[in-house]
Amino acid sequence: MTTQRTQPSNDDPVVATTDITGSVLPDAKIGREALGLLLLSFGVLGGLGALGALHWTAGLSAALIGLCASGVLVRRNSTRRWQQDAGAIAAFSGYAGLTAVLFYLLPPLGWLAVSALVAAVGLWMSSAEGA
Repeated sequence: MTTQRTQPSNDDPVVATTDITGSVLPDAKIGREALGLLLLSFGVLGGLGALGALHWTAGLSAALIGLCASGVLVRRNSTRRWQQDAGAIAAFSGYAGLTAVLFYLLPPLGWLAVSALVAAVGLWMSSAEGA
């Protein structure tokens, strides 16, 4: 006597891979998405490398701006507390690093970055949305 083992199907929501909207992804879409993410990563790395070849502060500044922007996006679009905290840490790290680079290049640019942050915090505290 043999027992039959059922194969998981793509219709089963427990074992099927889903995208951000919750719809089931076929294997071809998963491969395409993985390839797209790989190409995006290499493109960003090439762009940062080209900027770094022009001047090291250009490449570093672009990387830190990207870190700050991704931290802000993660913080705004996450529902879990630890993800929001990780986004805030990434955003602050990118901003602090960029401010340090600006102070190295030209101290008035660094003070401009600090003043912009102070003004943004003041605007956030005075708005009704932050309360």
